[in-house]
Amino acid sequence: MHKGNESDHKLNYNGNYKGNYRKITSSDWRGTILLLVSYSASIMIVSFLLLPDKWYLWAFMIALGTFLIISWHTKNFAYQCPNCGEIFEISVVTDFLGPNGGTKKYLKCPNCGKRSWAVIVAKRK
Repeated sequence: MHKGNESDHKLNYNGNYKGNYRKITSSDWRGTILLLVSYSASIMIVSFLLLPDKWYLWAFMIALGTFLIISWHTKNFAYQCPNCGEIFEISVVTDFLGPNGGTKKYLKCPNCGKRSWAVIVAKRK
């Protein structure tokens, strides 16, 4: 979890986040969509090859693929509390189980303790 100092979550003069985070860009969305489409296409192709004889492999591939996508998302994105402005990272389990609204996720802020729809921000690479 990230518990940064005051300047970590402030916007600079360009409207971008200081420190290790930045606003989501169209490139981030394209990368996410490409990853999801590739995963979906591979699941469809493999389902024709493995079903019905090896259904357990197909189920394993879905579980593994889902875990890898969520792990990738957790590694590359964080959330900003709309109440106090704190930017924080979440675990893979929280990312999987937390209610999702596309660009927001319903989370409890580790700084102020309030539950709200936190806005997604990208981690700098």
